[in-house]
Amino acid sequence: MKRPFRAMLVSLAAMVLLMAPGCGAVDSLLGGGSAGTVPSLWSDVPPLEGATKADLQLPAATRIFIQAAFQGKLEFIAYTTAKTPQEVQQFYSRERMQSAGWNSDAGGCMDAASSGVANAAFCLFGKRQGNRDEGLVIVVSQNEQKTQTQIFYVRIDITATPTPQP
Repeated sequence: MKRPFRAMLVSLAAMVLLMAPGCGAVDSLLGGGSAGTVPSLWSDVPPLEGATKADLQLPAATRIFIQAAFQGKLEFIAYTTAKTPQEVQQFYSRERMQSAGWNSDAGGCMDAASSGVANAAFCLFGKRQGNRDEGLVIVVSQNEQKTQTQIFYVRIDITATPTPQP
């Protein structure tokens, strides 16, 4: 995965982490709406046992950033679990994701404490399918008011658009 795309993925993950847990409640920032743009988790992303599909939306600022950066080439879905962010991070290990066809060149999973966000993590993975490059961002955030962990899975088409030759 090319370095500029890794930087965009890291920026996306950081934005979701910083916006989502603000004021303690992700739900108040996200509003209603459907639980993402896809009906279920993709078959090549290992499902976390016990996680339940949630009716959450990405924060408005995050959606605007994503639309500008990726021109709408993304899909997402949200889940909740009773597991801690650290348990979710450990589940999405480099080995498990590699066995599902993803690489961790983009970084794998990281604790978000270094970004100033407690009880949160994000994971960055990539994959090439034919002539298409895809990124997977898994953003994990603890909703302390509901004592649950929220998981946003964001799949992004990061295939470079060919530059027209003069």
